[in-house]
Amino acid sequence: MSLSLQGLLLHSLLLVAVIRQVRKKVTREASYFQQRPDWNQFSSSHAQRGTFKARLRMSKVSFDKLLSFLRVDLCVNEEQAFFRGGSIVPEICLHCTLRWLAGGSHLDITDVAGVSKPSFYRVVWKTVIAICNCQELDIVFPQTKEEVNTAIEGFASISHQQAVINCTAVIDGFLFGIKTPTKKTVGNVRSFFSGHCQCCGANIQAGVDHHCRFTYLAFAAPGVTQDRSAINQCSLAKLVDKLPPGVCAIGDAAYDPMEHMVPVFYGADRRNPAHNNFNFYASQLRIRVEMAFGMMTKKWGALQRPCTASLKNASPMMQAIARLHNCVVTERLMETGAAQEEVRETRRGGSSCLRSVPEDEDGNPIRLDALVTGTFEGHSEL
Repeated sequence: MSLSLQGLLLHSLLLVAVIRQVRKKVTREASYFQQRPDWNQFSSSHAQRGTFKARLRMSKVSFDKLLSFLRVDLCVNEEQAFFRGGSIVPEICLHCTLRWLAGGSHLDITDVAGVSKPSFYRVVWKTVIAICNCQELDIVFPQTKEEVNTAIEGFASISHQQAVINCTAVIDGFLFGIKTPTKKTVGNVRSFFSGHCQCCGANIQAGVDHHCRFTYLAFAAPGVTQDRSAINQCSLAKLVDKLPPGVCAIGDAAYDPMEHMVPVFYGADRRNPAHNNFNFYASQLRIRVEMAFGMMTKKWGALQRPCTASLKNASPMMQAIARLHNCVVTERLMETGAAQEEVRETRRGGSSCLRSVPEDEDGNPIRLDALVTGTFEGHSEL
């Protein structure tokens, strides 16, 4: 019995040896240490030549401030990274991400940054997620009394003779171009094709303040969905409904009128002089959302071509671009001091804030239901 076991064991060992000889030996690719730029020297050189802002869409001071928000999430273990080509410092991670979102090709970026293609996309998506999770870059829709009053004051400052003193946001939809998704991913591929734009995309609903900064942005629906339906498929409709009495958001004619949503008139209704006058004042504010889309698309070149990333990654990519857009606009306002001057001009010109609750001369709240019963032509229930 022992001889048979020994023979079986010997036969097994011989079989294993033969298999090892026949099977192709697979070895792991050797580590390749690439020469990465000295960030201090690299950034200072471009800042002196004036090409830093052109490459990354922001000044070096703004870059350093943004990096301070993200550094903790972008740091890696130096000891473990040493064995696979060295660590990619947070400065290089943010540089690669901004340059790629600005429209640069990964082929050129990897050469400049000294990273491989897999490492490039790894650090890019890590940085995108870090931007989306950064609290300092949060996109906040006005909800509290202070936020609503600040938004109203801002829009009143750009309204002709402060004609509109109760607008807190302007809303519109944006088609985010994507590559044709697979049926396995989305189920109904045709729902993502927009006949109006003649391309595939996703309907994005956005709200903007008077400085063209986003106060809301979300993937709402497939590209074929109209804005009046897409707004109800995301949380924007609920946020608008929660606005205080007397406060509204202005949208284009694609939206349905609601208690706190005021669209502009279109078609035959525009022939009415009163409606035409309203469109004039409303369009002064509503154009800010169109300006925001134009500025964002022009600055971040990744939006000028269909997004090749999956829908799962396209959503945080769009969120990151919107947050970077807000960051750039805020830094520009801080440099020029335009925001503070505009608020001071508004306060000197008179009251530009509508109270959340209407009050009489003695400060007592007014009951609207006791004053108005039903509706009549030219006035809403509000």
